[in-house]
Amino acid sequence: MKTRLPHQTAVRFRTGGQFGMTLVEVVVSLAIAGLIIGGIVSGYTFCLASTEKAELAQVANAKALERLEETQSATWDTASYPVVDQLVATNFPDQNILLNITGSGPSGAPATLKTAISQISLAPPLREIRVDCIWQFRGAGMTTNTIETIRAPDQ
Repeated sequence: MKTRLPHQTAVRFRTGGQFGMTLVEVVVSLAIAGLIIGGIVSGYTFCLASTEKAELAQVANAKALERLEETQSATWDTASYPVVDQLVATNFPDQNILLNITGSGPSGAPATLKTAISQISLAPPLREIRVDCIWQFRGAGMTTNTIETIRAPDQ
């Protein structure tokens, strides 16, 4: 004798030709699979774009640092006669460059290097050097990498 409790339900199995999936089940499973694949592909393209932008930011930082090193190597000697002062903004005009990621071919982002040199104090003589690398990534807003330092004259 089989005893069935009131909260249990009887399980019915399909018979004969009733095995398989309906068309609605197939369409719903394909839609879910399409959404999952679409999410994976869009996530992948987002990661690629983010990586490229980060690489371009590193290249922009390196270019700004190169320009800063150029200003650091300029002669500014206040102890000699006559005073030699090559650390002036006119010696470092704006420069248009291409931020190129190594190995990516001729593509890259156009950028502008701007150098600003300002006197901080006369005694002791100190100047602030600021280099901005301004660039744009795929038509988005402008991005600026800035490096600043303070320099004293050559001794």
